[in-house]
Amino acid sequence: MSRTQRLLFATMLCLPVGLYSSNPAAALSATSTVDARLRLDWEAGTRHGRPVIQGYVYNDSLRGAYDVRLLVEILDVSGAVIGRGAGFVRGVVPLRDRSYFEVPLKTPGTSYRVSIVAFDWRDCGGSGGGM
Repeated sequence: MSRTQRLLFATMLCLPVGLYSSNPAAALSATSTVDARLRLDWEAGTRHGRPVIQGYVYNDSLRGAYDVRLLVEILDVSGAVIGRGAGFVRGVVPLRDRSYFEVPLKTPGTSYRVSIVAFDWRDCGGSGGGM
């Protein structure tokens, strides 16, 4: 690999880090901390002048997910947690589909960490199951 190719490769590796630090509250995608078959895609916004986290929970499973509970950690510039918000997804996140959510927050932060903390699977027959 030539010196130019190595420099280009190193620049490409650093680019996402630089983009994230310049706008840490931008839309992010993450896998659930509870089950890898549930993914999050969210962004920070405002509703009626108040901060809100809005996005989608994606379900890559062959069963519906219901009673999906979310935790939003509000972070300061150093990454320390300065507040928390809790939310949920209304209804069922259908199999191989997505559902919208919004979590209103009391205070804004420099950045946020969003995770799924609990949910249940709904079997094809309609009855709920445990995690």
